[in-house]
This record gives sequence, C-alpha cells and structure tokens, in this order.
Amino acid sequence: MLRVYFDNCIYNRPFDDHQTQEKIFIEAMAFYIVLKWIENGEIESIISDALIYENEKIIDFERKLRIKSYFSLSKYHVELADSIIERAKEIISLGFKSIDALHIAMAESGKADFFITCDDAILKKSRGLHDRLQVKIIGILEFLSEVIYAKNIEGN
Repeated sequence: MLRVYFDNCIYNRPFDDHQTQEKIFIEAMAFYIVLKWIENGEIESIISDALIYENEKIIDFERKLRIKSYFSLSKYHVELADSIIERAKEIISLGFKSIDALHIAMAESGKADFFITCDDAILKKSRGLHDRLQVKIIGILEFLSEVIYAKNIEGN
C-alpha cells in the first residue's frame, strides 16, 4: 500500500485565499480526492511532530481544527529524533530550506513512498536529487495522475 507524507502547504491548500486561480483550486480538489482514498484505506498517510508544530502556529482556530481532523486520518506519526535532525542537516546541504528539509527527513523516517507538495521551489530543488533522497518528491497533481493511471491499469 502506498504511504504518503503531505507537505504542510498541501494541508493548507483548501484554505488559500486565491481559490479563483485555477491551479490552486485544482490542487485543493486533488487533495480532497487523495483524502478520500486515505479514508477508504487505499493509501496510508503519515503525520509528524513538524506538521503538528506548524499547525499549532496557525491563528485561525477553525482552520487549525480542520487540519487537525486531516491529521487524525493518518496511521503513522513520526516523532522528532536526533537521527532525523542529522538527516535534515544533510538535506539542507542539498539546498533545501531547514523546515522543508525537516519534513523530507521525517517523510523518509516514516518510510513514505511519496512526499507530496505544491511548493514549486521544493519540486524544482528535488529534480536530479532522486539518488540522494529516500522519498520521491512529487506535486499533488502529478501524484493524482500517477495513482489514477495505476488504478486504470489494475482495473483492466
């Protein structure tokens, strides 16, 4: 079964102010489709101490509560550990921001198949680093396409 780690921006995408922009709207809808797969037990998700920390910093109580409800669907929780911090430092040396590196290291520690993001900077930096990272970094729309394609292949 596929195991995914959503970047913080994915959890927040449905709340972005620019829902009139097609890309943001489509990414929000894609997130809801993947959430449905998680609820149905077709995919497993991972949360982490870093995601919880970032969510706690959100001022909007309703938004914070909704994201927390998304977290509750996860079967796996990665706790911060020294080994993860050390791995995050290695990832920082590849050019990632510290919080992004921490999320990637936590996804690796949780044995995620995919680190799903809508952050173009992360996607751009990850290109060409597949051999240096232990998780595939992918955009939400690309992930959705891959899974739908795989489901169609299996169904035929």
